[in-house]
Amino acid sequence: MLRLAYLSLFKPPTPKDCGSPDGLPVTSPRVQLSDGRYLAYKQGGVAKEKAKHNVIIVHDFDSSKDLMLPISEV
Repeated sequence: MLRLAYLSLFKPPTPKDCGSPDGLPVTSPRVQLSDGRYLAYKQGGVAKEKAKHNVIIVHDFDSSKDLMLPISEV
């Protein structure tokens, strides 16, 4: 009985989608994955015409796509 009372009083709020009227704003370009989720990304570095290689960096849960990496842009 106590468990039911606790669950009814302390429910976490329902999640809100980014870009929805009551959700967080979309601030980065993103692509929609086949399962409906979104993947945000950030591009940087030299111009596409000058680049010799493409580098994709995947971050873990305690960082973000806005992490500054010491990569040469020469």
